[in-house]
Amino acid sequence: MTTLFQTTIEKLLASHNLLDKFHAQLDFHVRFDMPGYQRLVIERHGELISVAHYFEQNGDLVPDPEVELHYPTWTPTAITQSIGYRREKFIQRGGQTLVDTRFHREVSSFLNMWARNIQAQGWEKRATASSAAS
Repeated sequence: MTTLFQTTIEKLLASHNLLDKFHAQLDFHVRFDMPGYQRLVIERHGELISVAHYFEQNGDLVPDPEVELHYPTWTPTAITQSIGYRREKFIQRGGQTLVDTRFHREVSSFLNMWARNIQAQGWEKRATASSAAS
């Protein structure tokens, strides 16, 4: 099932002729810049998708938020915020892998809000893209 977040990010990539590269390359990186907003970075490393806004603090780039998703399903697996908060769907305890049963619903709700913001802010039409050489 395609989510609003997946559709939004894929439309953004397609609007800059990058969607085919995103799907074809195991390692993909693009940075979108738009005046008045934190840069938006989309990466793919094998089965890991990362989408993050970045701000600069003391000369360092800090992701806030950053969401990790599984490729090709776009299932969220982790979320990190700059305040030191990281939440993962799968938790390792005592040699066992446990599943946070509320993770998917709660993070998906956040991703829907983020997707609506990306659309409303006009990233698809107003942002400039800088991608690493392939």
